[in-house]
Amino acid sequence: METKKRSILKLDIAKSDNGIFISDLFKLLISTDQTGNQIKEILKTQFEQDEFIPIPGAQTLVNSQIVQNKNYIKKDLISNLENISFYLDNTFTINFNNINDRENFGGKTTLSTYPKYSAQRDFFGNLFSMDKYAKKLIDNGFKKIIEKNLELLKEEKIKDKKYRLIHYKPDNNYYLRAIVSTDNYFDYNNSIAVVIALLTLYKEIKFSGVAYSLKLCEYNESNIRMFFDTTGEKELEGIGYVRNIVEISNDEIKREALRFSGVCTISYDTRKQKNEIYIKPKDVKSKILTIKHNQKPTNGLKSLTDFENVDKVHNELYEDIKAIKNIKNTEQIKFLVRRKIDNAKNEDIRKFKASIMNELTATTTKNIIDLLNLFNNIQILANEDIEASEYLRYVIYEALINRK
Repeated sequence: METKKRSILKLDIAKSDNGIFISDLFKLLISTDQTGNQIKEILKTQFEQDEFIPIPGAQTLVNSQIVQNKNYIKKDLISNLENISFYLDNTFTINFNNINDRENFGGKTTLSTYPKYSAQRDFFGNLFSMDKYAKKLIDNGFKKIIEKNLELLKEEKIKDKKYRLIHYKPDNNYYLRAIVSTDNYFDYNNSIAVVIALLTLYKEIKFSGVAYSLKLCEYNESNIRMFFDTTGEKELEGIGYVRNIVEISNDEIKREALRFSGVCTISYDTRKQKNEIYIKPKDVKSKILTIKHNQKPTNGLKSLTDFENVDKVHNELYEDIKAIKNIKNTEQIKFLVRRKIDNAKNEDIRKFKASIMNELTATTTKNIIDLLNLFNNIQILANEDIEASEYLRYVIYEALINRK
C-alpha cells in the first residue's frame, strides 16, 4: 500500500481554480457513513448549494480527496480475539475469521490483513502491553511462539474491538490501519475535514473580509494538513516577513479529530532566491478550535464559532517570532535542534535521523539567514512523511523561540 505523503503546492494550483461551488464541495459527503450524512444535513440548512466559495485552490483540494477516496476504501470490522489468527504462509498478517458483515467485504468470511503504521504495535499493546515482546518474536521468525501466545490469550475472553481496515484498490489487498473505539466514536474523515475547513473559512470571509487561499496541503489516506494563506503579513526586521497561516489538520485515527491552528511562515532572501520556512508552537499556544472524535456532529459543528480568536493566536505568535532577530549565536540554536533530533523518541522522524544529523553537522551557520536556510533544508529531507514534517516545525519553533 502506498503510504508516502502527497502534497499540493501553491504552484501546482491552476490559475483557473479560484474557488468552488458548495454543490461541488458536498460531493465529498456522498456516503452511507452516518457521521457524513449527519454533517451534510446540518450544513445544508446553513448554506445554499449555489453559493461560491472564493478560496483559490479549493477545487484542486476537493479533487485530490475524490481521487484518494477511489483508491483507499476504509471499512470498520468488529471482531473478538477468538476469530483472529496470524500469518499468511510465512508473512505476518492479522487474519479475521467468521466475518459477520460479509456484504461489506465482498462476501468474504475470512480476511487476511497486513498491519501498517502503528497497527501491529497497537494490536499487541492492547493485549497486556506485549507489543515489544511480540515484535521481537515476529522479527526473529518465531512463528509458533507468537501463535501459541494468541491461543493462550483467547482463553481470557477479551472484549471485542473495532478494527479500521483499508482496502487498497491498486493491489486489491486489505491493510489493518488501527484499532478504533467501539463506542462514542464519530468518523470525522478527511473528506469531512475538507468540507468543514472550506465552509468555516468561507463564513470568516463573509464576516471579516479576510481573503484565504490554499498555500499547501499534505495528506495521506488517514491524515491531512491544509495550510491557508491569509492577507496578513508583518515585517521581521533585518530578516524578511512573517505571514499568518491557518492550518487545518485532521487525524482520522487518533489525536483530536479536526483541529484549526495558527501557524506562521518566515520568508527570507538568500543570495540565490527567496525562501520560506514554516514554524509552529505546541498545541496549546497554536490552538484555535478543535472537534474531537467523541463529539456528536451537532455539538462538534457548534465549536466552529470559536474561530473568532484566530487574530489573537497570530498576534501572540508574531510577538514571539520578533525575538529571533536578537539571536547572536546561531550555532547554539543549531545545537539545540541537533540534540532534539538525536534524542527524539518520535518514530516518524527516526527514519530521517541520519540524513538530518549529517546536514546539521556538515553545515556551519554565520547568521540568522544561514540558520533559517539550514532548517529549511532539513525540513525538505523529511518531506515525504506527514508526521515527520510536523514534528520538525515544532522542534524548530522550540529552538528559535524558546531556546530549548
